[in-house]
Amino acid sequence: MLRLFLILLLCALFAACSSDDSSSLKEWFDDQRIATSYGKDFQEIEVSLKSSDLGYDSSAYDVVSSFAALGNVNNVEQMLYFSVNSLSSNWKLRTDSTFYVDFNGGKFPEKIDAEFCWLVDSEARLDSLWLKFTEKLPNCKDITLNWKAGTSRDTFYISFPNEFDAPKTRRLLASIRITDNTILHIAKPDTSDISGLLRIAQKPSVKPCGDLCLHAGVRESLNVVLKIDEKIAEKTVVFAQLVLHKSSNTTGSELGLPVPVFVYNEEYKVDTTFVENYGHPNLVFGESDTLKLQVTRKLRNYVNADTISLTLRFGNPMLNPKSFSFSNLRPAYASYDFSTAFEEGKAKLRLWYAETDIH
Repeated sequence: MLRLFLILLLCALFAACSSDDSSSLKEWFDDQRIATSYGKDFQEIEVSLKSSDLGYDSSAYDVVSSFAALGNVNNVEQMLYFSVNSLSSNWKLRTDSTFYVDFNGGKFPEKIDAEFCWLVDSEARLDSLWLKFTEKLPNCKDITLNWKAGTSRDTFYISFPNEFDAPKTRRLLASIRITDNTILHIAKPDTSDISGLLRIAQKPSVKPCGDLCLHAGVRESLNVVLKIDEKIAEKTVVFAQLVLHKSSNTTGSELGLPVPVFVYNEEYKVDTTFVENYGHPNLVFGESDTLKLQVTRKLRNYVNADTISLTLRFGNPMLNPKSFSFSNLRPAYASYDFSTAFEEGKAKLRLWYAETDIH
């Protein structure tokens, strides 16, 4: 699109300086198959879902940022794994103060039931297992995460009792899983929080909630194939938009905030009029009952295909959709079911063509 804009701008400047060469310029544009003007009206056709494929990255990954998560929310579970060279008597998990102050009104659970599991092995074996484990660690005990009286309200403590039979002096690969239906947002632990800490990683898992349910915060993608019943003559597509009906409530949104959905590897364009009146046009859990996704690149050189493949992904929550303000890159553990959006007769594809067809 930028290329076309620059070419048209150069064309206008050149024409202003030398009107005698306008016919030559038009011939050059024709040779390059570039239209010189665009229509304002669009063609709208119905599309239906032919097939879909949902996949997410279930591998553990290093917690390299300043925050992490532990627990269950909206069919998404987050577990934390630790590599330690010894097991100290007490661990502490500091809450993510930015999350709880800015996004959650300072509210957090003060007592959380959890499960602590571990594996004892040699250093070489643990290094080979790190981030590659697929099964639950073999030794487990129930524990409780507590806010301790007399301490800062933003710190949770884990006390391992004397009868706890995990070795105190051997290197361990350990995990914590919250068994309550809640999630705890924490700052990245360090050696002052957990004595002997070598590494820490976060591992997500997703509970199915439908074939077209997309989750945020777990690197998940929803791949869909749209079936086009109406044949479209070969034309140059200037702008294309997929229009879906959606729910306007916040069910499935951890923070009660709208979450943007993007067409993967696709540029998107903000309709400023729409933003001023209703918020950003590609948000789920927003005020509008319509979701508008730009799919221009897929349709730019559309030639009579009967299917179009798209990949959808969620972004981070937005504090203010009218100003396009993100929430400091805090992930939203949200889930959204697109099944009703792709019901027969509801999904629409809007196409804006170049006014001049070039064959």
